[in-house]
Amino acid sequence: MNRDTLAVIVGAVIAVLAQLVIAPNIAIASAMPNFPAAYVLAVAIVRPANSTLVLAFALGLVYDLIGFGPVGAMALLFVLAAFAASRAFMILDNESLFMPIVILVVSMLAIELLYTMILSGLGLVSGVGAAFLQRALPCALYDCVAALVFYPLALRFVVSESPLGGAVPSAGRIVKTGAAASAGRIVKSTAAPTAGPLVGPPSKSKRR
Repeated sequence: MNRDTLAVIVGAVIAVLAQLVIAPNIAIASAMPNFPAAYVLAVAIVRPANSTLVLAFALGLVYDLIGFGPVGAMALLFVLAAFAASRAFMILDNESLFMPIVILVVSMLAIELLYTMILSGLGLVSGVGAAFLQRALPCALYDCVAALVFYPLALRFVVSESPLGGAVPSAGRIVKTGAAASAGRIVKSTAAPTAGPLVGPPSKSKRR
């Protein structure tokens, strides 16, 4: 297991523990932060070129199992949001903090709004408008705060291809550079012995 995978797994465990221990104690009415969603989206933005769909599905399913909503709803929303956030960041990234924050806020709001609509459709909450004001919007604001905490931590501890991450260069670039240098040395060493006879002056003919 490499460093990247270990850091992602440790962060996922922390997010689940925070949802179990911290979230119920800071809930306001029906508004509760969604730490797994915040973590999934932070990782999706920090590592946009890497697949985070398995992580998103796993944490979404865990959230469904420890919550009171329909099983599979958050898992689906996590996967869709992680995919959309990573692709949006790859397209819209301008190497500043503004775009990641905008993507995090929009993604969190979309997750909570769609989840509230699912709960309303199943009759678990009454009134879409009231549920939006009393649950979706407060939860989204809570989630955004959590995401702004997870995002700099992900930049610090998860190796990223993002220019904001300041991470170690990717293995691809290292291998490519090393291979190019080795190839250059091999060509140089093999070409040197044969270059002399090919370009040297022709030998003089013997006088009779």
